[in-house]
Amino acid sequence: MDATSRTISEGPQTNIRKTDIIFELKPREKGALSSTGLLDKRLFTGHNKLHAIMNNQNCLWRLKYDQGITPLILQQQFTSFSKLHTFIKNYLNNRNVDIVEIKD
Repeated sequence: MDATSRTISEGPQTNIRKTDIIFELKPREKGALSSTGLLDKRLFTGHNKLHAIMNNQNCLWRLKYDQGITPLILQQQFTSFSKLHTFIKNYLNNRNVDIVEIKD
């Protein structure tokens, strides 16, 4: 593993170096397509990416897509990356999607 990526098992809050962190997602085999909800299906093919971005002015974290409009439920702001990570992990778990890798 190179210095710019880590797996989910290493924990979300260890040595955050950047203010733009990318989540690599993968749908689960059973029921993933019917339960992804408002998630852009291009997130699973690599044609679109889900970013966690920290605003340098107020230090709040938010989620955004490379392309397209982020669903309303994901347009929240968080006071720390660990709170954002907990929220997105629970949200994706309910939609049968796993976070494969966190790239920072």
